[in-house]
Amino acid sequence: MVSEMATQPNPLMSARQYLDLLEKPDVRYEFWDGEIVAMSGAIRAHNLISASILSNLWQQLRKSDCKPVGGDQLIRAKEAQRYVFAGVVVSCKEANYEGGAVQALNDPVVVFEVLSPSTEAIDRSKKFEYYTTFESLRELVLVSQSEKLVEHFYRGSSAETWRVKHVFHEEDEIVLESVGAKLSVATIYEAVEW
Repeated sequence: MVSEMATQPNPLMSARQYLDLLEKPDVRYEFWDGEIVAMSGAIRAHNLISASILSNLWQQLRKSDCKPVGGDQLIRAKEAQRYVFAGVVVSCKEANYEGGAVQALNDPVVVFEVLSPSTEAIDRSKKFEYYTTFESLRELVLVSQSEKLVEHFYRGSSAETWRVKHVFHEEDEIVLESVGAKLSVATIYEAVEW
């Protein structure tokens, strides 16, 4: 997610009203069961981390059936009344999208969230729980923007079991087996000045 959550609740609205609202180019909101949450811009480190992940995945996956996209991709689990944005999302062949002018991806395979101080608690709880409801999701990666720490969650032998690998050394890598790509800690943080 390339933004920070607002602190004041907004009035309830329908999913159709929310999608109409998103058609305005200067507006960015998430939608949680009728409540819209205003999003604001991210700091430079957040943007650099997201850009590094996206560009490296693009180079690795450009000739495959899987493609990464940046933080403007709306994501929604079918039948859920929730629409969210992530830092980087990978979808694969015959991805399922819904909607008109603003399209929501229904079946992400890999999701990256770049954590900021104002969104980390929500990203680790409410959004994490939501992401794990996607049957298509194989891997979820949480990336700190304030320290070199990457948490790679991946499905275990059963669909309900999630395992985690923490990486923080420059030479450490996360291997995205579901899409055939890998990223090192050094690559993810290469443009960030500490």
